[in-house]
Order: sequence, then structure tokens, then C-alpha cells
Amino acid sequence: MPTIAVLAAQRNGHHPDPGVRAVEAAGGKLIIAEASVGPDVLNEAGGLLVSDAGFGDEGPDAGALALLEAALAMDMPTLLTGKGMHLLNASFGGGAPSASGSVSAGAGDAAGSGREMRRQIYLSPGSKMAAIIGSAGMFRVNSGAWSARMALREPQRAERLMSIAYQLDDGVIEGLESKEHSWVIGLQFLPERAEEVPTSFSSLFLGLVERAGGFSVGVE
Repeated sequence: MPTIAVLAAQRNGHHPDPGVRAVEAAGGKLIIAEASVGPDVLNEAGGLLVSDAGFGDEGPDAGALALLEAALAMDMPTLLTGKGMHLLNASFGGGAPSASGSVSAGAGDAAGSGREMRRQIYLSPGSKMAAIIGSAGMFRVNSGAWSARMALREPQRAERLMSIAYQLDDGVIEGLESKEHSWVIGLQFLPERAEEVPTSFSSLFLGLVERAGGFSVGVE
């Protein structure tokens, strides 16, 4: 069974369920990765999921950055969501995101309700993600609380990364892919929250697990 190392945000001292559930639903085995422990955890994995972790108001977490850079050096299949997309941009030398006041709660998301806000994004044809989920175009997705107030735009994007998804109204980047790696995708929204995104997005985790199986036997 392909093994995925999962670096996930901790809330109330516990790891959240969505990233773990997404990997398990895709048929993968998981290892919880702690950024403070170091990249040795990758020795037991064939893929890496950074689930809304690794980047904060002060910038990238040093341990998370070291973990990601070790995975990139091996060309390990990697999916990064939420704050993880900003960690990916930082690892390639991109600029820090800036505060954004453009994202507002949807009609059904009352302030203080705890529900994730929604946003409309455009996914570019020809991207790895579009091939994985089987289509490009407009999609309605969720937004984590942190990424709803922090925005990455083209001037801050690392030149070695390719923008694959963005908000049409203000150009905020919602997805990045590495030009230099076989399977490295960063998304500002949270596809692991399956009930808040199109059902086809589950293919991202199926793809990650499939690629991890190939990586674990040395096929990339």
C-alpha cells in the first residue's frame, strides 16, 4: 500500500481529520510528519501531503521548509494545500503573500459561523491538475481562514513555478505547479474538505497515492 507522509496543521493539540481521511479514502497508508523532527520521515514514504500547514504570518516554518525541500530534491510526488501552497512558493524563492480584503463570505456563510468561505476560481487547461480531475474552467471552492486574508499574486510568484488557477476578479493565485518536478501541485484552497469542493477533486488524492506507489519502487 502506498505510504503518504502527511504534514498537517494542529488545532487544539490534535491533527485535523480532512487530510488524513482524504489519503485513506484514496487507498493510501499515512505517516504523520512532524516538521520539528526533520525529513527522515520521508524515508518511509512515497509521497508528501502538506495539508494547510508550514506557513504563517511570520513566513515559512523552518522545519516544514526543510521537509519540503528534501521531498523536492527526491522528486517525490507532493500535494500542498492552504498554507502549504505558500510554503511551496517560498521554497522556490517567491515573495511573501500580502493581506487581502477581497475575499468575503458567501451568502450562506454567516460571519462567525465557522463555515469555510467560498470563492470562484479558474483552472487553466493544460495544467497537471486539469488532467488529473478531467476538466478545466470555473470551479467554486472553499477557503481556509488564513488564506482568505492572505493573497499571492503574480509579482510574488516564484518564476520557476507556474500559475494554474486564480480568481478572475482580482488575480489572486489559487494554484501552482512546479515546472521542474514530475508531480508537485500547490493549491490555496482545501480539496481535502471533500464536501466543500467538486467531487472530481478527490482525484488529486487518488493521483498522489498512485504516484506514491510508483515512487516507492523507484519508478518516476
